[in-house]
Amino acid sequence: MPKVSIILTSYNKPVFVGKAIQGILNQTFKDFELLLMDDNSNEETHTVIKPFLQDSRIKYYRSNIKDISERLKKNRYAALINEALDKTEGAYISYATDDNIYHPQRLEKMVTFLDLYPEVSIVYSASQTTYLNENGTVLKVITRPAKKVNWNAPCTIDHCSIMHRGNILPIIFQKWGSYWDENPEFYYIGDARFFWRLNHFWPFCPLNEILDDNYITSLSLHYELFSDKKDTFASQLPPQRTCAELRSHLKKLRKSEIHKLFEESERSVP
Repeated sequence: MPKVSIILTSYNKPVFVGKAIQGILNQTFKDFELLLMDDNSNEETHTVIKPFLQDSRIKYYRSNIKDISERLKKNRYAALINEALDKTEGAYISYATDDNIYHPQRLEKMVTFLDLYPEVSIVYSASQTTYLNENGTVLKVITRPAKKVNWNAPCTIDHCSIMHRGNILPIIFQKWGSYWDENPEFYYIGDARFFWRLNHFWPFCPLNEILDDNYITSLSLHYELFSDKKDTFASQLPPQRTCAELRSHLKKLRKSEIHKLFEESERSVP
């Protein structure tokens, strides 16, 4: 059985998906499986993916989703990840997307961290996001640091920058009936919603080094969702839930937990 399971979601990004896959295959840490979850991309994307499928570490799944009405029923990338999580064999789980590129030592450093600290359930790294226009020109670059133990991770950490132990998944499933939330109201912030669930039980522990690069292009889901001129898909989504909502709930939860601990300590004093 592999030490690490990586889940990569893919949909219609032929320019970047090959780079994303190659970045994973180029890892210095080799004991992994890659679950490549494609949401029935166009043939151009499939043509890029096909040569990589000769690598025995890659398990390829292609959905039969065909039209927008099907894509609007649930958060598709969350649904793909949930399907993949039920198939994973690794002790550690990590994530990637078709516009994210791992640095070569990403897996090695995160695995080493979790091996060294068995009490830690989730590790996250710093990450860099580059915004590109339609011509590939860099518009801006944003770096997300990893400097603190984070009990309020939604919208502060990218899901491609984490690794967690596989044994936490049954706890999440028992509480919510799924791992990732497939509610289409969380299309904007699906990873933040997953982190919200995780933060009910565990903090995210920092590895303050940039270990992956994200690229936001005109084909990226988040570009479409936040664009002033929304495409047909984005314009038909239900009203979207917010980062502020998730973060506010976690703040209240932490305050409540701290208050309970204080009360218990007061009662224990003779």
